Amino acid sequence: MTAALLLDTCAWLDAFAAPDLLRPSVRKLLAGEPLVHVSAISLLEIARKEAKGELVFGMALSKWFQLALPVNRVRVLEITPEIAIDATRLPVWSHKDPADQIIVATARLHGLKILTSDSKILKYRQVGSIASRKA
Repeated sequence: MTAALLLDTCAWLDAFAAPDLLRPSVRKLLAGEPLVHVSAISLLEIARKEAKGELVFGMALSKWFQLALPVNRVRVLEITPEIAIDATRLPVWSHKDPADQIIVATARLHGLKILTSDSKILKYRQVGSIASRKA
């Protein structure tokens, strides 16, 4: 049985723009997942990086989003009041990035494992996580 996954922003980018950066086991895991999830905050993170010129897709961002969010394959999870509250009250959390707080809270409240390369999230024991990138 596969795990229900929430891809953090970097894992989502890697999965759709640079899959060779992912561990082979993660590529296999993703191939077996009929549906994966991303937090709505990841869309904002990508849009901000693209607007600053930190990400270049070679196409309009709206087109990239369309390709990276295929219907019935990737589900965007909204930021609900419960997620906003949990994100600001995570137990034993010292990571200051609000996007990561929202991603962790989203995973906790939806019962998902986070696919990530972020070492702080990987070490956080209040949520399940899987290392996405090759060592």
